[in-house]
Amino acid sequence: MIESVGLTGSTGTKQAFAARFLARCAEMCAARPSQGGIDLNIVAVTEDTIGAAQALVNRVFPVQSPVEKLFFWTYARRESRSGKLAMRLAGIAEFTALWVALDEENTVVGTTGLYRYRKDAHEAVWLSWFCVAPEARGAGLGGRLLDFTIEQARPTGAKVLRLYTSNLPSEAVAQRLYESRGLTIYRTKNRLFYQHLERERQLTQE
Repeated sequence: MIESVGLTGSTGTKQAFAARFLARCAEMCAARPSQGGIDLNIVAVTEDTIGAAQALVNRVFPVQSPVEKLFFWTYARRESRSGKLAMRLAGIAEFTALWVALDEENTVVGTTGLYRYRKDAHEAVWLSWFCVAPEARGAGLGGRLLDFTIEQARPTGAKVLRLYTSNLPSEAVAQRLYESRGLTIYRTKNRLFYQHLERERQLTQE
């Protein structure tokens, strides 16, 4: 607790109070965990990390469509005939990139990626499997991971970055993050128990 000292006393008393107040603030700040304290390393997914990436995605998104469930299988085989056929059936033009976020112990604590749909490949790149492990949340990792992905999307030549999400309560925090990074809703679709949302932000200057 900060010691209470009247501010109507002498100049010396005011200065002493200010010194104690600043010292106490410094102590409190030092004791509080830093929002950027985790040493995050964002790297391209490899054969060694793709399994952990898929496990994290399945944990964060337990309900997936049949196409979504085949994402990692298709990504791993994207250069093969079967992988290319699966991409065509899913309407995917290309997998631009897939990354994992590793903590100090090289544990996968986040995933993100970019891909193109055939329907709008001429103008857009899409965000794929953006998530942070529940136990790693609250330290600003989501913002850092999304900022990284936006910067990686710029050199692709796409005019816009798009993503799809929902209005389910479990995704409320993600919605605020998307809004803070300029990803605004441009299309909605009503589903049985929720609303499908599509967001986008400009990557190039008009």
